Amino acid sequence: MKALIYRRFGSPDVLEWTDNWPDPELSARSVLIKAIAGGVNPKDALLRKGKFSKTLARDPLPRVSGLDIAGEIIATGSDVNDFSVGDLIFGMTNNFAGGVHTEIAKLNQTEFFYAPSNISIQEASCVPLAAQTALQALRDCCKVKTGHKVLINGSSGGVGHFAVQIAKIMGAEVHAVCGPKNVEFVESLGADSTYSYADRLATDIDLSFDSVFDVFGKFTRSAFVRQLGKSGIYVSTVPKRATILAETMARLGITKTSRFVFVSSQSEDLRQIKEWIESGFIIPHLEQKYPANQASDAHRHIETKRTVGKICLDFSL
Repeated sequence: MKALIYRRFGSPDVLEWTDNWPDPELSARSVLIKAIAGGVNPKDALLRKGKFSKTLARDPLPRVSGLDIAGEIIATGSDVNDFSVGDLIFGMTNNFAGGVHTEIAKLNQTEFFYAPSNISIQEASCVPLAAQTALQALRDCCKVKTGHKVLINGSSGGVGHFAVQIAKIMGAEVHAVCGPKNVEFVESLGADSTYSYADRLATDIDLSFDSVFDVFGKFTRSAFVRQLGKSGIYVSTVPKRATILAETMARLGITKTSRFVFVSSQSEDLRQIKEWIESGFIIPHLEQKYPANQASDAHRHIETKRTVGKICLDFSL
């Protein structure tokens, strides 16, 4: 089968849409999927560069890229009872190094759910990682409740544009920071107040917040001590020494005011996100589709850090 691989770490040019990659083997609790499209995420670019290769992503090279896919089930394992051949699904692999940007992909039955019926399969492919990151950050780390004031830094990108919409679903008052060209877009998502970082950095907003979701991962909690006080919660998506240490302390019960969201694909979370999409509470924004043989251009796009919403690879083009 065809697969998007890299044989060495490096620039987007190391990516190859190649033939003759071995098909995945079906197991009892998994399904095989004819992949139609796959979301492209900043983490894909980091993995391609060799980030985490000595820690969480030790899978040998050559390696298949990609974490998000959507497509049609073509085979089910013996223990899979809730899904059938022909079902359209969307999901994310929990293998940290990825590996699903292929013609035929394999997912565990806990990693996917039925694709939303009111959006395209390409749009669906962009949802799993970003939307689940936003949901798990806001629900599990920030503990957002009705009436909470939430600041989202990096609100126009993949995770951020879902976070604005999910925080509103949860009943929060949402303050959002984005680039100057994207203020109108973020306002359309439902943010109560939107700020351009060209005019005011997130750390300079003179308000108190129950939580700060730093999608950019540019800061640490100490930068927001004035806004968060002693009990407000700071959450980052970027694994670095400070955020990993803070998350370790949180899991040990020492302090839970600084967190790192370590996203996990869960079928129940995807079911909830599907319901919100079909009810119109979440509208995924797909900025651009790329053919698989132009994956290097898609990675260059994601590396600009100027993506509005999401981009994807379309394996049918």
